Amino acid sequence: MSDGDASSDLALQAAWQAAFTLETWYFIARGAGDQVTPLAFETPEGGIIAVFTSKDRGLDFGLSIGLPEEEAGFQLAVPRTECVEWLLQFVEDGVSAAVLDPGTADAAVILAALPHLEQLALAASDDGDDDESDEGAGVAQGDDAESRPGDGAT
Repeated sequence: MSDGDASSDLALQAAWQAAFTLETWYFIARGAGDQVTPLAFETPEGGIIAVFTSKDRGLDFGLSIGLPEEEAGFQLAVPRTECVEWLLQFVEDGVSAAVLDPGTADAAVILAALPHLEQLALAASDDGDDDESDEGAGVAQGDDAESRPGDGAT
């Protein structure tokens, strides 16, 4: 492994570690009704879901790929504590990876590695102020969408 690879790996890990400290992750919603799914891209290796650390990053990315503003702003706001389990459900649909803040961080990771990254991030943040008391607190708010993973609410 070259020094470039090592620094790239550290940057990827740092980006995801920071994401695991957030209360909410955002996803550009595609579909309607109970068929709403997060924006994903097809690659030869499988689908890649776009994960955003803020509504604005999701909106900016959606606009940059040519989505109309109302589509780019239609986002799922999912409590971070539910995201790993929810994302792993998409493996059955051929999704193999997630990319964090595409167009900025571009930190991609295979979905099977997310539980490990989560454990590393939570262990690193166990410095005393890690409060999971809001876990399962209910519905998260998005710009134009209000949803819990898998409920299909719009």
